[in-house]
Amino acid sequence: LAEPTKIFRNQSITSIEDLSNEIYEIFDYFNGDEIVKTFSKLNSRFQQLLHSSSILIKMHFYLFYYEEMINKDHKLKIFSNKSCSNLKILSISCSQNIIFLDAHRWEHFILHYYPQLEKFYFPYYDRIDNDNQYEIYSGRINQFSSTFWIERKWIFNIKIDNTDIEYMICPYKKTWYDSIHHKNIEYSTSTTLILANFVTSSYGEIL
Repeated sequence: LAEPTKIFRNQSITSIEDLSNEIYEIFDYFNGDEIVKTFSKLNSRFQQLLHSSSILIKMHFYLFYYEEMINKDHKLKIFSNKSCSNLKILSISCSQNIIFLDAHRWEHFILHYYPQLEKFYFPYYDRIDNDNQYEIYSGRINQFSSTFWIERKWIFNIKIDNTDIEYMICPYKKTWYDSIHHKNIEYSTSTTLILANFVTSSYGEIL
């Protein structure tokens, strides 16, 4: 029985070694967003792997999806040590902290830490009826239509679905309008408002 047992052990070790390689290869089939959301909380080893320079350079992408950390710290500097200056794509998701909707701070932050950034995705989630638990974003939309944002073709969208609000900074893409009433839209601006399943009683609160 000694020889079959030895063979079995060798096969088991080989399978385990192959498994790590196969998991690593899986990364090729996911985009950066999916990789972090799927593997970031599995264990400490995956955390290290996701933050390794080889993965970041390969993908030219980094996703900050840790809302707890983001919402407790009011300084954008918390992101400055998480990646390298040649980062190409950055996606950050957060809520309940309107300080992250300050366009001027983002301009300074990106120019200083990520001058080679090509794509920036920033969804910020809010609610109309949050019972005053935190401050709601009240405007300054024009901040996101400065030369900095227009040159990079990054636009500021607002989507309202019932009482849910999503503010989104993202790369520009063409939008088609089916209604003739949209013929006078000013396309040179970099902001968009989308209304879906709109609650009439909340209309006055938003506008």
